[in-house]
Amino acid sequence: MANKYFLLRYARRYLISGVVIILIGPNYWLTPDQLAIRAEEITSSDNGRLSAPSPVVSEIRRSVNKPEISSRKHQPLPSMFFNEVSSPLWFIDEIDTEGDTGLHASVVYHSAMDAIFVSYYDATNQRLRLARSDGKGPEACGQDGTWGCWTLDSGADVGKFSSIALNPKTGGIGIAYHDATNVALKYLTIPNPHLLVYQKYTIDRGIQGVSTTGLYPSLKYNEDGIPFIAYYFENPSPGGADALILAYHSSASGNCLTGDLPDEWRCETIITGEGVGMFPSLAIVDGWEFHVAYYDRGNGDLWYATSVGEGNCGSYGTDWVCYPVTGAGSDVGKYASLFVDSSSNFHIAYYDVTNKKLMYAVKLSGAGGNCGVLGSAQCDEIDTMPADYHPLGISMVQDLDGYPMIAYQAATGSLNLARPLAALGLPVGAGNCGPGTLFNMWFCKTMDLHGTWINYRNGDFISLSLSPSGMAQIAYNGFITAQGGNLRVMYQRYQNHLPVVMKNH
Repeated sequence: MANKYFLLRYARRYLISGVVIILIGPNYWLTPDQLAIRAEEITSSDNGRLSAPSPVVSEIRRSVNKPEISSRKHQPLPSMFFNEVSSPLWFIDEIDTEGDTGLHASVVYHSAMDAIFVSYYDATNQRLRLARSDGKGPEACGQDGTWGCWTLDSGADVGKFSSIALNPKTGGIGIAYHDATNVALKYLTIPNPHLLVYQKYTIDRGIQGVSTTGLYPSLKYNEDGIPFIAYYFENPSPGGADALILAYHSSASGNCLTGDLPDEWRCETIITGEGVGMFPSLAIVDGWEFHVAYYDRGNGDLWYATSVGEGNCGSYGTDWVCYPVTGAGSDVGKYASLFVDSSSNFHIAYYDVTNKKLMYAVKLSGAGGNCGVLGSAQCDEIDTMPADYHPLGISMVQDLDGYPMIAYQAATGSLNLARPLAALGLPVGAGNCGPGTLFNMWFCKTMDLHGTWINYRNGDFISLSLSPSGMAQIAYNGFITAQGGNLRVMYQRYQNHLPVVMKNH
């Protein structure tokens, strides 16, 4: 007779005859994406296979990507938004502390590997680095050496403005970044993250002393696994025009003539003008529908470009629609972060330089807004941010219920997270930030407090990502003093009393 054991979360939901449930203690931590149901089968015979899996076990197997339980006992931070016992807690890891590091951080969660990947810039050594929570890499780093760190590009000043993304088709990892030495846009791909193998290419190259390209890249893959990179081209020479450019892999018809793969990549100009295209944020909907939020430095405005509809800009003059989201009167639009909802309405978090505010803009289904073309959008003040004297961080994602989640640097120099009350299930009157006539309709919470006895700040170069099951990860430059800062990562995880289900078979 073989004994079958199953570790189940929420075992009480099921009525299973002949089952004994034993709680085995609280100090086991579910890793970020193992949320719904957890199962591990331990048997003493038949190679651990069930001759006839029950519907419950089949559901468990479908819902779990990687059925291990992490036993790392990291100290949890207080629950930031949730009061329920079953809600996720936040944790924080100090990943890389050697020199001035953790700048230009970008984070993505790999659900199949149950791992967090962070690209970042090491300013001390002027190199591109990668940290991963599964511990794989040439160097042990992070809390108790549980992370793996890896230098991906060096030998020149490389790695600023990194943007990391997961290829949904292959499971590979891609990183777009700036090569300051060669004034170029570079792209690095890790086809199989299980292996420490990668390829890197120059996609577009400027001219030393004349122009710089590849600034502020924003990398996304479409559902076919094709990489697209929105970036800023700067031409400060007299009469030169700056530009917002979209580069993408197209093996049949390349035109990025200054890069390493001129026949495989296309570089399409979306719009040109003095200071046009800074801080682009790219979103892709339904595979081939493109959206970009960006800053027009010449006019101090937030702009939006989309490939949907008969347009007024683009390489052929009509293949993109470009228009301002904000109007004259103040300098707004820096550090834009964009997502597009299922109705193709944009949501943009950005910085108001004039008033030192975190702002949030959303495209409306009709008119009646206070910004956009003919009142087609609503722009609201969310919270106060610091003066624009260092690289401020803003990053936004859409949660599983369609609400915005914004990580940003508060006026105090702390890392904060802002969410609408409706996203948290909080009543009217519980808000402390955001719009509202009588009551604020958002809740803003400090996640990593600035230093008091020691003067330091947190939250430069913020990057926020969400796992498929709704767990958040935030990478940022923290513990920033006059000597520099470190790479920090915050992430959510459940703490559970896991039962053992014993079944005699």
